[in-house]
Amino acid sequence: MENTNICSCDEEAFNMESSRLLAENAQLRKMMGLMQENVELRCVLKDHERKAQIITPPGQHKKDHNDLKEEAKMVNSGTQIDPEKVKKCQRIVGEIAFQLDRRILCAIFLEQQRLYGYRVPYIKEKIIEVTTSPTTGKVDEKLRSELYQRYNHIMDELRKLGYNPAVHPHFTEYMVNTYGITKDRNARTKDLSSYNDPQYLNKMITECMSSDIVKDIIIILNCLVYFAREDGKSLLISPSSSHSSV
Repeated sequence: MENTNICSCDEEAFNMESSRLLAENAQLRKMMGLMQENVELRCVLKDHERKAQIITPPGQHKKDHNDLKEEAKMVNSGTQIDPEKVKKCQRIVGEIAFQLDRRILCAIFLEQQRLYGYRVPYIKEKIIEVTTSPTTGKVDEKLRSELYQRYNHIMDELRKLGYNPAVHPHFTEYMVNTYGITKDRNARTKDLSSYNDPQYLNKMITECMSSDIVKDIIIILNCLVYFAREDGKSLLISPSSSHSSV
């Protein structure tokens, strides 16, 4: 009888412990679900913030008193810029951004004949990809080291000109996607001497582009001038003068 009572008590205790564990398990599952939702929500918010940073060009901060005064002067003076000139300038800005990205990629990935799918914001990831064998997973340590050295050297030089590797790669993509590039090479050739004159471009950008992004556009222009001096080529080069595709 005593053994029967002991077994009964053990069974009851087991059932109670099982119920408790099941309840805790259900609570943990609920908490895990909430945590997962929280992580997903954070990812969505970060993605929205990243897109907002790209859409809102870098350098766009609250205008100080002097900025507002300068803009007020322009408005009050009744100065109007030819819309066609503005549109033309925007295309040139897109071309400058495109050319800068091309020069950066070409300077780092010298071994690549085609750069389709390569993007400046994700150079480090691309270095890892191109130096890892897709079949064996073996890493070409020598090539990887060379690519990183080129990348770090170029970024160090561009930083001296105000280039921010965390900001301007996305900014240049935004410029290209927003304003496009100069597709009509013949039309571009007519104005080639002007388009390869940094002072002319600087003046045009300052006059035609929004004051919120002029500073960053001038930075990417100066970076492009740096590459032109380094490789001895013009500012705006044709695809055939570089890698065949970016």
